[in-house]
Amino acid sequence: MKPPSRVSRLYEVMDLMLDSVGDPLALKSLAASASYSSFHFDRIFRELTGFSAVEYQRKRRLRRAAHLLRHEPDVAIVRIAQDCGFPSNAAFAKAFKQQFSMSAKAWREGGWREYMDQQVGRESDVSFFVAEPDNLEALLAPYCPPQPGTIAARIAVRMLPAVTLRYQRFFGQSGAALSIACNDVVCERERRDAAAGAPGGRPWYGVFDEDPGFTGESEYCYDFGHADDAGADPGMGMRVLPAGSYACLDFHQEWPRFRSMYEDWLDKQSLWRLDSTRPHIQMVERSLDGRWRGWLALPIKKR
Repeated sequence: MKPPSRVSRLYEVMDLMLDSVGDPLALKSLAASASYSSFHFDRIFRELTGFSAVEYQRKRRLRRAAHLLRHEPDVAIVRIAQDCGFPSNAAFAKAFKQQFSMSAKAWREGGWREYMDQQVGRESDVSFFVAEPDNLEALLAPYCPPQPGTIAARIAVRMLPAVTLRYQRFFGQSGAALSIACNDVVCERERRDAAAGAPGGRPWYGVFDEDPGFTGESEYCYDFGHADDAGADPGMGMRVLPAGSYACLDFHQEWPRFRSMYEDWLDKQSLWRLDSTRPHIQMVERSLDGRWRGWLALPIKKR
């Protein structure tokens, strides 16, 4: 078996950083886990993501805090700052205002919605990636809130099993660019399956570890791939999508968005809240008529 590639080793380090977002960042330890010196690790990390490892982790901490401020209204701001790895409330307040142009208190009181609408906009929602990139109508359509109750009526809470995923990671891409990149991955694998006489119709997973509404295009980190199998490319990343409770929205011949699930269901019910420790997941597969169908899954936990 081929050894893991340089990129897949960096993927593993990035996943470790996400899992330990509240812990001190030990750059030497991260570099060693990827078999690099600190200097080469930071240089390669910047080439891959556009950010140094320290800046990348700082932004992830702030986005985790933004999640918690929105979805955990009963947790004190100082506790959120501590849980997200900031040494003091003053350091957190300064960093948060630099990132989001408002205080954490203003964000919690509704500023997050203004930020999402004005600073990020419709391309913040990667859930409407189109597996057929010539479907520009779906890609370019502005977000329209659903008729009240129409999305909520279709959502089912399910216990999803863990899935071991082989994936390619995309940075700083959204909209048409992301759609085309994902479609290239699908087409290449379908060609390989056809050449090997393997059955088609495999499910594909898109994974986003953070709230899409709070992440600007330059900071996107989106994983796209398929369940692990014997023919997988060891140069791809490998991760486990965790089992647990998810709010699921099935679709066929349409491209719903996570935002509609938040606004028409999550924000309007009292039993469930977002679990920011698990990713947003989209599954898509070709139906017998060749069209795409699948589901969106929001990670949730009991209030």
